[in-house]
Amino acid sequence: DLHTMGVVDDVFPILGVALANVLFFAPLPGVAAVARAGMLGSFNVLPQAVMVLSTTVWVMYGLSVANPFIFAANAPGCIASVGYYIVTLPLIPQSASDTRRSMQTIVVAGAAFTVGLWGVLVFSGCPPATRSFYLGLYGSILCVAMFASPLSTVALVVATSDSSSIYAPLALAQVLNCGTWTAYGFAIGDIWVWGPNGCGLGLGLLLVMLKLSYPDRPTGGIGASRGHGGALDEGKALVYSSHSLGKASCSDNDDV
Repeated sequence: DLHTMGVVDDVFPILGVALANVLFFAPLPGVAAVARAGMLGSFNVLPQAVMVLSTTVWVMYGLSVANPFIFAANAPGCIASVGYYIVTLPLIPQSASDTRRSMQTIVVAGAAFTVGLWGVLVFSGCPPATRSFYLGLYGSILCVAMFASPLSTVALVVATSDSSSIYAPLALAQVLNCGTWTAYGFAIGDIWVWGPNGCGLGLGLLLVMLKLSYPDRPTGGIGASRGHGGALDEGKALVYSSHSLGKASCSDNDDV
């Protein structure tokens, strides 16, 4: 019995916490590269704005259900995503004012909704299980939105028959991370665990399949031509994995 052996209840979430944090810090090299260059190049910044909200909500959910695995899987990413946002926002050029406004709107409007939702759930006197349900629903919506963010990269790979924009180690890490949390979610019967992570697992498998189907084409891309060893081009591949969130949940939410 997996539960008796502690594999599902202990080993899976611990492994998931480690993999989630690997993914959260995956954008760091790309962010550092664009910061040194003083320009974004092809670095995709919008997913980071959603990452700020998603990790914040999942930290709140972890506190709501008193699950240390959820907290440990998302708290470092919450701090890191704020840093990514602060560093990259000033680098958005004036010609991309729509992107700048989108990032600002996502964070400000999302923060307002998140704080408002938390206030309503706490002061309305709703049961802990109800509070956790709505936080889980909101967090899952944000998580799926982040899993959908690499769709533009998928279109680029198919259109150019070149998978160099997909960072293979991170795609594989996403599969392992989401697979671990999907299995754990089914084991404890929590849809907010296996639902969004199941989506992430499917997307990760798609990225791995594309990586195997379309060979990389060596180019003198933006990063290379500017002396950054291709780091700017890697940025767009690094960003997608930053929201492959490892999540767990208590099976006894009503007792929280």
